[in-house]
Amino acid sequence: MRIMLKVDPQWLALERKSMGKIKREYDYWAAQTLKKAQEASDLRTLREVFYQLGDRWEFEQATGDWLSEGDPLDAVGLILRIPGFKPNKERYVIYMVMAYSKGVTDQFDHLGDKERIIIERDTKTSKMYCWSTTGHGAMDLFPIDLSKFKSVEDALKCSYLVAQPGDHALRLEIPRSVSESFQLFPRLWEIATGSADFRAKEIQLLNYHEIEEVLDFQFARYAKAVISLEAFWKKESQGAVGKAKEAVLDKIPDHIEALNKETLRKIEGLLHRLWFTPPVYQLDRIHAIYNELISEPTPTMVESEIIPYLGELIYSLNDLLEKAQYLKWKSVIDKKGFDKSDIFQGLELSRMQKEAFAVALDDILREHTLSYVGYPERSTILSKAIRGIFGFVILPLRLAAKSVDKFVSKISHFVSRISKRPSKDGQSTDEDSTIDEESSTQDEKPPSASDDQ
Repeated sequence: MRIMLKVDPQWLALERKSMGKIKREYDYWAAQTLKKAQEASDLRTLREVFYQLGDRWEFEQATGDWLSEGDPLDAVGLILRIPGFKPNKERYVIYMVMAYSKGVTDQFDHLGDKERIIIERDTKTSKMYCWSTTGHGAMDLFPIDLSKFKSVEDALKCSYLVAQPGDHALRLEIPRSVSESFQLFPRLWEIATGSADFRAKEIQLLNYHEIEEVLDFQFARYAKAVISLEAFWKKESQGAVGKAKEAVLDKIPDHIEALNKETLRKIEGLLHRLWFTPPVYQLDRIHAIYNELISEPTPTMVESEIIPYLGELIYSLNDLLEKAQYLKWKSVIDKKGFDKSDIFQGLELSRMQKEAFAVALDDILREHTLSYVGYPERSTILSKAIRGIFGFVILPLRLAAKSVDKFVSKISHFVSRISKRPSKDGQSTDEDSTIDEESSTQDEKPPSASDDQ
């Protein structure tokens, strides 16, 4: 599936300047790393080299390759399908992974921050809403109504994904030609990001059918297992009055009630970890509670009912981690075989995009929590506060910056015109040339979808 990515030209210009610097730094880093490994006298010394590289050396290596060989802001996207909190709701997380070198900084520690937007669809009413990223991972407070579109794919094909590297944000912009109703905040963002001066490029987006069926990456199953466990915990953790009545009516012994409370307290702690800890760090805790319950010779009814939920959670999470780690391992260890393997059969991706996709997929599981990926309602108090601040501050700042840029541009143009005088020989003046260039620039149209940067 191919969609349109819209980028402000200032970031393309900045990337072209910075990628040379990034390439030199990456080549130096790679040479020093190889030198240290070659000079290792024994396995202990070699192990120290790996410890110095850290857990993210594969990600840094893939990032350096992409920034060295790829085009400025080259990108690949993917859609993760996840369930909503209600039976008739489903969500789609659209990740965009870009070859973004962080501009003027000296680091190359990411592939573009893996920014995302979230779309929620009601399967009964077909109502559909989109939350874009305001900045630094915080989601918009006010969604865009996409109900006029038949599906998520239809909405993405008819719209632009707008990359905002300066804000570390990603937005969905609906063209006015296909928007049936006026929506204030999308129009304000269109003004803030620039509606005329941009570059558009077709990029490859792996939809959730390809992610789940071709790559067999079942993120939805894992998210559903977490939501199901939480629903069970909420049902069993009733109010004190309800529990007291239940104990009297069912004549539950005090020691059984105490065991149930202790087990539910452990599940509550586990749920906190499931929502606010990256998936790669969750298995040990889940296994600990699961093994404790299955080893209990006389489990209570509540404990017996919890075991299947934990079993499904272990299976779904372990399946995710193993497949993501295998893709990353194969992309690093066997580059030629990885590029020609049947893993990406039928998917139109370049070699660098395949490698970036594999490493980014594993990195999402290592860096992003489930609440961050697709459930901002489950965010921490700090994250909600940041979301509120960004939601009310970034848009006015962008609008103000846009106004200042226009004002400075007009002043500079005015000063340039009055500083030049017509020549006495009657030939074309610099002022006339400036006016001609201005009018010709206004007549230019934005690049077509097939134009390269």
